Amino acid sequence: MFDQAKQAATEHLKLPGDVVLGEILLSFSGRYSVTVENYRGILWFDDSCIRLKGKDCRLQICGKRLRIEYYDRDAMKISGQIQSMEFCD
Repeated sequence: MFDQAKQAATEHLKLPGDVVLGEILLSFSGRYSVTVENYRGILWFDDSCIRLKGKDCRLQICGKRLRIEYYDRDAMKISGQIQSMEFCD
């Protein structure tokens, strides 16, 4: 109920959902690089799949020769040949 109220207020006030609701924010640079913000943790990674935990979901990025260029508590950059991305509950 509280989450629905926050979402409605965010939409009504035209506030950025990624900031207010803690949603994962993705910034792609072609097929070979993505910056992920607002993630909560790394669940699994190897050179073909990286799984991240978000506030309310999980994100899976698959491809070839994937690597984490950098990460800190706010953002991470993933490079390699990105083939798919999927949100999971």
